[in-house]
Formats: sequence, structure tokens, C-alpha cells
Amino acid sequence: MKIALVCPYDFSRPGGVKSHIVSLSKHLTMIGHHVKIIAPNINANLVDEKNVHFFGRNRSVNVGGTKIDVNVALGEEKQALKNFLNGESFDIIHYHTIWNPFLPFQVLKHSKTKQIATFHDTPKSRFVGDWIMPTVAKGVFKFLDQIISVSKSQSQFISRFSKRKIHIIPNGIDLEEIEKIAPKKSKRSDDYFQMFFMGRLEPRKGVMHALQAFHQLKERYPQMRLLIAGDGDGRAEVEQYIKDHSLVDVELLGFVSEAEKYRLLMESDIYLAPALYGESFGIVLLESMAVGTPIAGYANAGYKNVITPEMAAGFAEPGDLREFVACIENLIPSKKREMLSKHGLEEVKKYDWTEVSKEVNEVYLK
Repeated sequence: MKIALVCPYDFSRPGGVKSHIVSLSKHLTMIGHHVKIIAPNINANLVDEKNVHFFGRNRSVNVGGTKIDVNVALGEEKQALKNFLNGESFDIIHYHTIWNPFLPFQVLKHSKTKQIATFHDTPKSRFVGDWIMPTVAKGVFKFLDQIISVSKSQSQFISRFSKRKIHIIPNGIDLEEIEKIAPKKSKRSDDYFQMFFMGRLEPRKGVMHALQAFHQLKERYPQMRLLIAGDGDGRAEVEQYIKDHSLVDVELLGFVSEAEKYRLLMESDIYLAPALYGESFGIVLLESMAVGTPIAGYANAGYKNVITPEMAAGFAEPGDLREFVACIENLIPSKKREMLSKHGLEEVKKYDWTEVSKEVNEVYLK
């Protein structure tokens, strides 16, 4: 079949939805499908993937404590999009975060084939989750042939006002690709206990909680280091906190490549995942598990889809900094980390894209 995967986000930047689409495209191709990706025309020259087709322009706006991309194809680009869809005659168009304005709606308008959507996002406020998201979802559902959600926790926000069947298919992880790009072993030779945080520097991702926890622990464990990868509007607050408290052994790395991400994960003793809310799944947890790095974080609704009973001791109630610090401290003994490392390496296998893509393909055939 000819399949189009529609991404509403800047394809040149790292992100969970982008990674999902790239891996799904790869594994659908391995099954035997012909796959092309449609994405907004942002920094297209920085994108290495060859099967991505760009349409429309982008603006980022702040909504509910996070940034969202608003994309639209106008004028000649709008006509080019229409011509592309007519020329390709796709058998299936598979949208990801379909309601992210406005490019997916433009594709939907000009498409006359089977329409499928995967819903990735979790609301950033109760009002949005209880009313706005389910209301909009019900309106969008009528245009869709099949509906997928990445988790049970996410699906509750789109099913409230509809009886449509929702297929729960988790995010996947490409273990074969990680095996290729991750180092075979840690190259770090010092005696520091290294913690690693990665994500947008914004309140809901919990970077300040990671920093405050490090601050408390550093007094008791001088040989401790914190690496922070990512960027965002909260960077100034992070820098000011480091300055105000004269913290040492904190490194701000900015955005890192995929290969660098896995090197840092593998070299770290603990991955910190203190996201407070707004998570649909927990792909960052899978990435850490895939290289055997134990995790300490907050048990938000999205992460609970991934957290096993064996991992639960490393997760605090969201926002409980004291408990978060205790969870980190609980994982400092090496025997506990060794146990969690082995458990993560085994548990993550069920999320391999080889298996997850088969579930998606079954939905295509319905």
C-alpha cells in the first residue's frame, strides 16, 4: 500500500512524535509498504530523511506552559499540497496529532482515501482534558476510518463524548537502530555519580525539580554531577538558579544528537524523568531502559503506562520533591541499579518497533 504519514511539527527538531513517525515509516517499509511523510516546511535543509515532503509555514505559540507549532500552506504551497495528494493517490493517510493546526486539516480536506489518526498528546490543563479535547476529538472522529491512541491514559481524554472504537497501540522504540548508534560500553572513567536530564526547559518537564534535587543531594554526595540536555524558555531560570546557589558540576548541553543522547544515557548512573504532567506515554523511559540506565522520576499518568512494579520505587508522586530526592538516593547503591538495568533491558523488548508496527498494520487492514 501507499501510505502518507502526516507530521504537524518541525521535522528538523528532536521530539517524540517525530521519532515515532520516522521509526514507523522505516518499519512499514520493511513490511512492504511505500511510505512518504508530509511535514511543514521548516528548516527542511536540516532534515536527512529522504522521504519527507514539505508544505506550509510555521509559527510557534505558547499555550498552557508549552510551545505548539501552528502550520499552514497558503497560495502556491497550498496548490502544491493538493497536487501532491492527487498525484500520489495514497491508499492510507495516517495523521499524528491531527488537530495541531492547520496543515493536517488541509491534508484531510484534499484527501479522499482511508483516514487514520494516532493521538499522542495529553492535555496541559483539566479544563482542556475534560471538555476541549473530547469535544474536538468527537468532531474530528467523524472524518476518520480508524482511531489509535498511544496509551490508555491518553485515550480517556478523547473518548469522553464518543463511542468510537479506539485502538491502544503504544509508542515503539527501534532497538536495532539504538544498537547501531549507542556506544558498546561507557567510556567514563571518573568516580562521579552522574545524573542525566533531557527535555524542553519548561516548567512541566520538571527541569527545576531535577536541579533542586541535585542541589540537595550534592551536599551529601560531593562526587555527583548533573547533565542537562535540551533548551527552552526556562533556560534563564536554570542558569540563574545555578548562579544564585553557586552550584558546580552542572553542565547545560543544549540540544544533543541521537547518538550523543544514547552515549550520555549509557554513561550516566541515573536518568531523571521529573515531568509533572502532560505526558501521554513515556518514550524517554523506553530510551533509557534500552541502554540499561535506571530511572528516577515522577509517576505522572503517562509514565504509569510504562512503569513496572520493579521500577516503581524510583518514582515519586508528581511535585513531591522530597520523595523524588529519596527515590534518587534509593538508587545510588550499585546493586539496585544493576537489577533495574537488567529489568529495563528485558522489559523494553515488548515495545520494539518490529512488533508495534505489526499492530499498526493490522489497523490499516481493517
